[in-house]
Amino acid sequence: MLKETQIEQDSAALDQFLAANPRSLQLHEAAKQVLPDGVTHSSRRGDPTSVYMDHAAGAYKYDVDGHRYIDYWMGHGSLLFGHANPVIAQAAIEQIGRGTHFGANHPGEVRWAELICHLIPSAQKVRFFSSGTEATMMALRLARAATGKQKIIKFGLRFHGWHDYNAVNETGVAPSGIPQAVADNVLVLPTDIKAVEQALEANPDVAAIILEADGASWGTVPNPPGFLAALRQLTSEKQVILIFDEIVSGFRYGPGGIQKLEGVTPDLTCLAKIVAGGFPGGAVAGRADLMDLLSIKSGSRYIVHHGTFNANPVSAATGVAALSMIAAPDAQERIYDRIGQLATQLKAGFNNIFNKAGLSGRAFCYGRGAVFHVCFDLESQQPVEWPGDGNIYRPEYMEPLANPAVQARLKVGIPEPLKTQLRLELDNRGMQLMSGIGGFVSTAHTESDIEQTIEAFGGAVAALKKNGRIK
Repeated sequence: MLKETQIEQDSAALDQFLAANPRSLQLHEAAKQVLPDGVTHSSRRGDPTSVYMDHAAGAYKYDVDGHRYIDYWMGHGSLLFGHANPVIAQAAIEQIGRGTHFGANHPGEVRWAELICHLIPSAQKVRFFSSGTEATMMALRLARAATGKQKIIKFGLRFHGWHDYNAVNETGVAPSGIPQAVADNVLVLPTDIKAVEQALEANPDVAAIILEADGASWGTVPNPPGFLAALRQLTSEKQVILIFDEIVSGFRYGPGGIQKLEGVTPDLTCLAKIVAGGFPGGAVAGRADLMDLLSIKSGSRYIVHHGTFNANPVSAATGVAALSMIAAPDAQERIYDRIGQLATQLKAGFNNIFNKAGLSGRAFCYGRGAVFHVCFDLESQQPVEWPGDGNIYRPEYMEPLANPAVQARLKVGIPEPLKTQLRLELDNRGMQLMSGIGGFVSTAHTESDIEQTIEAFGGAVAALKKNGRIK
């Protein structure tokens, strides 16, 4: 018999999760003894725990208790081709057999850089790193070295890694562990070109502007139409370095990143995730004169850059394998058109569920290309009548999207405790969203996966309405 009260219904989902995942619970208890919060990444916390994975293949992950999940984390967006793609896996295996670390230059790094320069419009030269965080750190250093200026402009709700400059927010107060001197050199602005103009007039010591090219948090909060082009014009006039963070968007929406789609070429581009085929790796690519500050020939402005795993042979091999597929003449049709169609099917399915559940205008699924985001905007003091089809990119939504309070709600996506309850319902049904609020469709997903995902999501929403979480 179905339990009727909210507490009992919530407990039912939790009880099902606890009964189904004993090994994950054991591992979490062990992890708490040796890892802060029992996790190695802040977004992997779960209540009572996130499930522990054993292996993955294609569109699926399998946990230590034997359950299969249709996966939309896709390695935090790094797995365009799904888990254990045979071409990428074979490249890794072959390279491991030849050596994992030469402590020397090798042919793979040359080919890897050539492919990036071929695909990314801004890329004239490249330098490799082990992560996206390192890439954005170096891009900012290059800008400061090139201009002789200190200050950086970034935008609210944007993420550029975990380093000091990124951690500064709109308050201008240095967060825990960060010197106030760093915060004093970071200006955090709204995505308003007039605000940028005013900031540049008031602060002639600005070296660079950095932003996620597809919008805050992998496109959760879209950039205003024409904003990238306006920034390009303004930064060129003011001789300020424009940096596109394409760590997620690079190769995600098309072979040349957002800059190719928008027709706006930055001075520097930060890459990671897909650039290494899902293996650890990052890169800065950009104007040769800027990149050559990493050359000893640059004299007093020379930037010394070490890094034990820069252009690691295994990451280079997997990067070459992934980018070679992306560089193929039929890549747009074979890769991007296909996954875009699947994502469109998924978003339409989710929005149909919301509309049938009486949530039209308050809950919706949206996103660009093969990326999707889920938002439950249920109890706002500044309500927005969101579109039932999830198309928030229409002109009539530009005004509410400029509102910082609305942007903050999109960034959150699903408020707690609803997000935790939704995650439990989805885990119990064999489906995972990235951070509980969206995800990435890969080439490994099929129409059947999308249909199963829509069915699972519909069941989860029905359960949340049944127990009173959604009204």
